[in-house]
This record gives sequence, C-alpha cells and structure tokens, in this order.
Amino acid sequence: MADEQNPPAAPPPSGPARTWPPVADRALLGKPIRRIDGPDKSQGKAKYTYDIVRPGMLYGRLLSSPHPYAVVKSIDVTPALKVPGVKAAIALKDPAGPTAKIWYQGEEVAAVAATTEEAAEDAVRAIKVEYEILPALATVEQSMSANAPVNFPKGNVSAERLTLRPDKADVEAALKASAHIVEGTYSTQVQTHTSLETHGGICEWNGEKLTAWVSTQAVHATRDGLSRALQMQQSDVHVITDYMGGGFGSKLGPDVQVVIAAKLAKEAGAPVKLMLTRKEEHLITGNRPSAYAKVKAGVDAQGKLTAFDAETWGTGGAGQGAGFNIPYPVYAFGVLRQRHKDVFINAGPQRAMRAPGHPQACFITEVVVDELADRLRMDPLELRMRNLPPAGPDGQDLPTQQWRKYFPMAADKIGWSRRHATADTGSGPIKRGMGCAANRWAGGGSNRTRAACEILPDGGVVMRIGTQDIGTGTRTLVAMITAETMGLPLTAVKAAIGDSEYPWAPGSGGSTTVGSISPTVRIAAENARDALFAKVAPSLRVEPAALVAKDGRVQVKDNPAKGMTWKEACRLLGVQPISADGAWQQGLSSSGTSGVQFADVEVDIETGITRVKRVVCVQDCGMIVDRITAESQVYGGIIMGIGFALFEHRILDRNTAKMVNPNMEFYLLPGMSDIPEIDITLIDQPERGPVGLGEPPTISTAAAIANAIANATGARVRSLPLTPAAVLAALHEERSGGTR
Repeated sequence: MADEQNPPAAPPPSGPARTWPPVADRALLGKPIRRIDGPDKSQGKAKYTYDIVRPGMLYGRLLSSPHPYAVVKSIDVTPALKVPGVKAAIALKDPAGPTAKIWYQGEEVAAVAATTEEAAEDAVRAIKVEYEILPALATVEQSMSANAPVNFPKGNVSAERLTLRPDKADVEAALKASAHIVEGTYSTQVQTHTSLETHGGICEWNGEKLTAWVSTQAVHATRDGLSRALQMQQSDVHVITDYMGGGFGSKLGPDVQVVIAAKLAKEAGAPVKLMLTRKEEHLITGNRPSAYAKVKAGVDAQGKLTAFDAETWGTGGAGQGAGFNIPYPVYAFGVLRQRHKDVFINAGPQRAMRAPGHPQACFITEVVVDELADRLRMDPLELRMRNLPPAGPDGQDLPTQQWRKYFPMAADKIGWSRRHATADTGSGPIKRGMGCAANRWAGGGSNRTRAACEILPDGGVVMRIGTQDIGTGTRTLVAMITAETMGLPLTAVKAAIGDSEYPWAPGSGGSTTVGSISPTVRIAAENARDALFAKVAPSLRVEPAALVAKDGRVQVKDNPAKGMTWKEACRLLGVQPISADGAWQQGLSSSGTSGVQFADVEVDIETGITRVKRVVCVQDCGMIVDRITAESQVYGGIIMGIGFALFEHRILDRNTAKMVNPNMEFYLLPGMSDIPEIDITLIDQPERGPVGLGEPPTISTAAAIANAIANATGARVRSLPLTPAAVLAALHEERSGGTR
C-alpha cells in the first residue's frame, strides 16, 4: 500500500507535454561528459560501504555451514563470548525449529561481533555446532536420476512447463516437412556473482532508530526489507549508499547479512560492520543459473526457419528455478515448443544477474541458427536477415526494423565480406573466424519515481532523488539533466542521491534506472526553474513564459540582452529557497532496445586456446544522455559476456557438492590481456527519450564468440564456457566423424 515513502503511480500529466530541449540547443545532453565522481574515485577519496568506519564500530563475521546439506543438531555460542574482544554472538539456526535444515554450503549458522576482525574470526572458530550430514545433490544429472534422494520439499525437479506457439501447432509435422534439421544438446554453466565490493553493510542504532550504510542497488527496497525483517516502521530505518562497488542484480534487496549486522549491533550496543569474505561471496550471494536444452530445429530449402522444438532444464540451486525462454525472440520460427523443468541441487541460490535468462537463451538459439545455415551452405548472416520477424502494423515492431539496419552496419565494420566458409583452411595451427548474434531488452521507467529540486538564494542548485550510483554514472546523469534544464555548467549543480530519505526511486536493475530518473529529474528541474522565472519576471516586466535559462543567465527568449545572471536572479529569492517536486511522466523516456554483435577470434587448434581479437557492437539506447557513460555500459557488458563465454564457471565437487573454486585464483575472470578491441556504434534516438542500456550488451557476446570459434575450426562447441579443453574435445569429435 502506498504511503509518503512509497508513492503511488504518478497521475496523468496535465498541461502541455513535457519535452527534452532540441538537439541543437543542448549544451550537455548527448555529449561525452566525464563522471563528476571520477576524481574522488581515482584519488581514493570516495568512501564505499567497505571503507566506512563508525566510532566504536565492531566487526561482524559469519559462521557458515561447511556442508551443502545437513541438519543443525545443536549450537553453542558461549565459547565465542569468552574470546577477548567479542561483544555479541547469536545463533541463526534453531536446532529445534524449522530453520534447522542446511540447504547449501555457506548458509548462515551463527554470527559474532568483536572489536577486531581477528577476534571475530577466532570467535567464529570457537562456536560449537553439531551437524547431521546428509547426502547432497551436486549436479542436475544426480537430481534428475530416478534413484536420487528427494532433498527438497517439492521434489528435486519441478513440474514441466509447456510453451507452444501458435496454439495447437503440429511441431512434429513442421519438422518432418523441413529440408534440413539440426539436433543436439546445448548448455551453459553456472556463473557466480563476483562484485568487486562484497555484500554487506554497517548498522548503527540510535535508540530505536536504525541507520544502515549498505552496498546495495536499491536504497528504498533495502529500507523496506530491513523494516519488515526487524518489524520496524519504515520511517525508523535510514539507508545510505553513497558509493558501491558493483551488484549486477545481486544487491537489489537488504540481504540477510545486513539484517544480521543490525541484530548484532542491537545486542552489542555498538555499530557493527559485516562485509562478506570473497569465499562467502561466491557461495551465497547468487548466480546465473545453468541452462540445458535438447533442441531439434528445422529450415526449408529456401532458408525459412520452420520449427524449433526444445526440452529444457537448468538449476538455480537449492529450491530455485532456472527460467529461460527459447528460441530467443529475434528470429521467426514457423512453430515452436519448449518443455521446461527446473532442477534443484544443494548449492547457493540464483539471483538476478545482468539480463536474467537472456544470455543463456541467446547462446542456444544463435548457435542453432548458425548450424542450420551450415546445413544449407548459406551465409549465416543471410539466414538471419531472411528470418527476422515482419514489422508489425504501422512499423510497430521497432527491434525488427532496427536489426535490419544493424546487422549490415556491423557486418561492414568487421569485414564480414572477407569471412570464409566454416573451417579456416589456411596453413598453421592458428585459425581465424567470425560469428554474430543479436539482442533485445525491454527496460522502461517506473511511474512511481519522484525527485525534489531546490534553488538556493546564492544560486546553488540541489537535486535530490533516492536512486543510487552502482558504478554506472547515475550521479553524473542527475547533475547533467539538472544543469541542462537550468542552463548552468555541471559544476553548479549538486546531485544528492543514495539516501532513503530522498524521494522514492526504484532499484538499479532491469535497465530501468535511466528511464526512471531522467524524466523525473527533468520535470523537477523544470518546475523549480519555472518557479524562479515567476520570481524574476516582474523585474524584467515580462511574463514568466517569455523567459529562458541559458549560459548561466535568465533572459528573455526574443531579447537575450534583456536579462540577468543566474546568481542575480536567485538573489531575488531573499532568504527563501525554491523547492519543487517532480513525478515521472510518460513521454520523456521509452522502453525497448535492440542490437547486434560480431566477434572475430583466433583459435589455436593445437592448444584449444581462443583469443577474441575484436568485437563489433551496434546498439540502440534511445536518447543518449552521456555518451561516455553509455559507451562504458557497452564495454562493461561485452567484457562480462566474454567472461561468460570463455572463463567463468562454478565447479562443484560431484561427491560432496562443495564449490572447489570459491576464490579469484581458480574462478576465472577476463584479465586485461583478454580484452579485445571493442568497436561500439551507439544509435542515438533523441525522439525516444532515454532507454536503459545496462543489460543488452552482455546478452549476445557469448553466442557471437561461439559461432566465430565454429567458423574458425569447423568444430561446434555446444556448451559454455568455451575452454581450451572443450574446443579440443569438439575438434577431436569432428575429426573422428562425430555427430556434431
């Protein structure tokens, strides 16, 4: 239910429609503006949650279960309280209650707070826990086995979910009528969250009020979650996130460790910082689920995709689903069927990760399309172009229109005309290849978003909005839009964000941030500016509507010489600042992005090592607010896609279900030498307003790389990650006449 801290949806706008300034008149918007927090970050002045130290602060540590599946029979925290410096120790599992069960390695069992980190670690080791160790399920194959123990309340495997389009389609008949059929099993691995700043926060009580500094993607959602978990009023919880070091979807809520820190702080009567270790980060903060698909797909002799039939499954961990829909909605298959089951194993639960479900679905679909092109002996780009969906009535299907432009643009940039047929026949072990893939994303903005703008008598401007900058440049966008509206330089505006006491804004997820905050900030700034015009107009003997704010002045539109400086105008306020609110309105932003990526790779067929030489990306994002920030989002998304394609892989011991690589040594991420040349073309669409860009660039990278490897080697790798061992195995199978 809505209240003053959780506002209802904005009412329909009244009065003239709001607009962005004409492109020719923009001083900041669309330009490459450096982030305003760049100097503080580069000089180490920016204080992340991890950096904050409160007076008298204690350090929290978790006792995590070493067992993936067990029952806690008893817990004794009293030995921990005897460790010098320990101020609080609490049990988090009730051996006599419903929380006695352990479902995955790393699950929280107890927690302590001490004056030093070393004392806290000693105290954790002193806690006595008796476990009844149970047989854990480590793989989807184990869970799906008829002989597997049933470890989960609703069974190890969910009921099948059927998707069939069109209704009552005869998939078997469509496949039988196809000229060529590809059949195979495709899979993607579990990818864990590895945010640079681990999850956690600092909790400090002042009487019955709580202040929490949290590494979060959603200050308001974290406030709400903490208040529910601690049975408090929202107004008694204050969440602050000035800077945070990455989340990628894993930090959209309060997280249990912050609730634990609050309980420890209450028990100890002192502030408590509890930040996860790197091992805990791998085990409990979420992951991108695995995806498996047995696919049978067909194409007719003219290159029209006829049918796509898939049996799919995957795991999101203990009791968690692995949702992904295939075929990925880029190409028009005549009929499609997907029969999906979620499989549960004793491993940490999934959480949203940059474009949930999309990279997996894109990889499977785009590899199948490439294989069909090989069967036809057709250029895979030509097959894609022939099978883009027809545009809707009056050209409503915007992505389809864009792909028809973007594929040729990117192909030209990467030199697709020089691409050889599948398998590089050149001499030597280094083979070169190219591949491509497409993406789409919805995005959009929240109509509950609010902002408040203040113009001070000394000329200062403050824009307050309860969003957060998760490292993507949101603080800079808030300041840019405000300054553009006021006709001021960027340095004249303060962007106040990252605080739950500021007006409501959604979490930074789903590529909704820019679509939510940009219209809201624009409207709040316009309302404040127009209130200033009303104060200034009598002095200039004109109507407020005749005024404009430009180049640090308030002046008459048709007579720029008639006016005053911004500071002179603000002095007319006397001692009373202007305060104006803004609510999100339709029309200043939109939803829906689309793009394509092409990869150029080298593969050493003697070692299996793949090196991505170049990635070409063409991506739309609506109206570009800050070109540097937009490009950075694409760079980051592609690098994350390279990690998914070639390196990242959670490995569980199949006998114990324990993760064997919960560190940054053996859980591999791309290093500087792994980053290729990345060629970005952003399609600016000012008429659409801003559209989110966080997710789409990471979707199609892995698929493009996989297709490029096949083009280079003639061997198809149908599973991620595309490790040297996987490439060599595919080459061996191809040479031995396998079914690939």
